Amino acid sequence: MRLKTVVAALTLSLVCLVSRVSFADTLELTGTGGQQVDGVNIYPYYMTVTGPGGTNTLVSMSCLNFNREITTGQTWNVNVYSIAGIAPSATIDGESGVDILADAYLYNQYAGANAQLTSDIQFAIWDIMDPSGVSGESGFDSNAQSLANAALAAANNSNLNTKQFANDYLFTPSGTYSQGTEPQEFIASPLPSAVTPEPTSLLLLGTGLLGAVGILGRSPVKAHAQH
Repeated sequence: MRLKTVVAALTLSLVCLVSRVSFADTLELTGTGGQQVDGVNIYPYYMTVTGPGGTNTLVSMSCLNFNREITTGQTWNVNVYSIAGIAPSATIDGESGVDILADAYLYNQYAGANAQLTSDIQFAIWDIMDPSGVSGESGFDSNAQSLANAALAAANNSNLNTKQFANDYLFTPSGTYSQGTEPQEFIASPLPSAVTPEPTSLLLLGTGLLGAVGILGRSPVKAHAQH
């Protein structure tokens, strides 16, 4: 994500806050543990997470983007946010806070789901972020569409109880990427002990900057997890 226009006074404050984040958390896709639907791997994705607290392996995550590609063994830097602290009006990695909250709402429905429901939840999550990507996929059935609609309605509800997301964390790509394309975003719960989430103040100020400037850059890339 690139910010093309800078407001000088706000930028100075942002730089002061950025200096507080001194260690780059990283993700590595090490494998997948779920079924394939339409030739695409679905939840869970197994990640190795490295941060100030060390390294965690076999961390189960759900990916949020259908139109981004990663490969097994790929490693990239990430920013980590507590989803409970994300406002619907926020913008993170080019995604709206409403969409992120809707995907977190769906993520919490994986527990106890059978294979068909797990597939429907994954495709509903992808539809919220990349509706054009899942259009026409057999995995995006009527139930997946209903799940996506219900999640967006819940996320747009001013009475949404964000406490339900208290243990959920968003991992977004940061910096440059070894393959030249932007990796997927992920949700994990609970927070791996190795990593440090971004300060809430940084998120709020970053959101304010984006709102003031109004110009974001994000290059959509092609696919999902590849082996």
